[in-house]
Amino acid sequence: MMTDKNSDEANPARLLMNRGEFSEMALETLDSPPEANEGEAVFRIGRFALTVNNVTYATFGDRLHYWDFFPVDRAGWGQLPVWGYADVVESKADGVEAGQRYYGYWPAATHVKLHPGKVGERSFRDDVAHRAKLPEIYNWYQRTDDDPLHDAQTEPLHAIYRPLFVTAFCLADFLAENDFFGARKVLISSASSKTAYAVAYCIRRHSKIAMVGLTSSGNLAFVRRLGLYDEALPYDDRHKLDTGEATLYIDIAGNPKLQADIHEHLRANLVYDCSVGSAQSHVPPTPAKDLPGPNPEFFFAPNWISRRYKDWGVGEFNRRSGKAGAAFFEYVTGNGLIELSEHTGLEAAREVLAEMIEGNTDPAKGHVIAL
Repeated sequence: MMTDKNSDEANPARLLMNRGEFSEMALETLDSPPEANEGEAVFRIGRFALTVNNVTYATFGDRLHYWDFFPVDRAGWGQLPVWGYADVVESKADGVEAGQRYYGYWPAATHVKLHPGKVGERSFRDDVAHRAKLPEIYNWYQRTDDDPLHDAQTEPLHAIYRPLFVTAFCLADFLAENDFFGARKVLISSASSKTAYAVAYCIRRHSKIAMVGLTSSGNLAFVRRLGLYDEALPYDDRHKLDTGEATLYIDIAGNPKLQADIHEHLRANLVYDCSVGSAQSHVPPTPAKDLPGPNPEFFFAPNWISRRYKDWGVGEFNRRSGKAGAAFFEYVTGNGLIELSEHTGLEAAREVLAEMIEGNTDPAKGHVIAL
C-alpha cells in the first residue's frame, strides 16, 4: 500500500522515488519483512547517510544502472541506493550469522534480502543474479567486528564520507598517474560539495599543484574555510580565472553552461576536462557541441578500482584507501568542517532528499538517517 503519511518505522517499509521526477517520493509500508530462503540472509538497515552523491545516483540511475541494484515492481519508480550499516536478522547462508553488523550499499528501506557469496571472515559479495553484471565494488559488504576502519562512534562519518572518499581517492590517483595531463592548476566546480573537497584533499596528498574552487557566493566562506584550495571564486567571477596556465577542470557541478564557459575562457590552456558528477543537474549532463579544447571525459570510479585491484591487489587497495580515508576524517573533524545531523525514519529521509533535490543543502551539515 502506498502512503504519503508518516509510517510506523517499526514496520517494514521502503522509500520509493519517481525515476522521472525525483522530488516525487512515496513511503511504501509492507505487511512483513522478507524471509530468507536457502543461501539468503535478511538485513535490518540501521543507519545510512544522505549526500548530494545519492542524488547523483538518481541522476545517472538509468545510464549507469544504479536503479538496477534494488529493483521494484512499480514501473517508473525505484529504490535509491544508500551507504550505511545493517544487522543480520535472519540467515540461511553459511558464514553469515544473525546479529552480525555490516557496512555496505543498501536500499533506502528498513529491510533487504541478499544472497551472500564468497563469504570470508570479514566480508561477502551479494551474488543475487540481477547484480552479476553490475560493478562489483557495490556488491561487497564488510563486517564491522574486527574491522580496523570501524568505530561505532564514527559510524556517521563513515556512512557520509567513505563511499565518496573512495571516488576522490581513485580520481586523484588517476590524475597523478597521468601527471595531471601536464596541468599546472586544477579547477574544481561545486567546490563546497563533500566529493569536491575530498578530491582536493586527495590531490594534495599527491602534489602541490595549485587548486581553485568554484562555488556559489553563499558557500564561498565555507570553501575558503576548508583550507584545501589556493583560491576560491564565486561562479559569477569565473571570467577572472587566469588563462595563462595549463589548467585541468574537474566537473562536479554537471552544468553544461558552466562547462562551456570554462572551455571558451581557457581554450587551448584547458588540458583536460574530467566529468565526475552532476551536483547542479538532475539529468545526465550533455556537453555542448564543438567545445574549444579537449573533449570532456567521464570518470567512473569502479573502472579505476578494477584496475588497481589488478595492480595492487584488493587487500592493498583497501589498505591504502583506508589509511587515506582515516587521515581525511581526522582533517574534517579536527577542523570542525562538518556538523552531524541525525534524523529518524524514512519520512525524515524523504524530507532531507527533497531539500537536496531543491539545492538547499548546507555544505557544513552531514545528514544521517537512523531507522
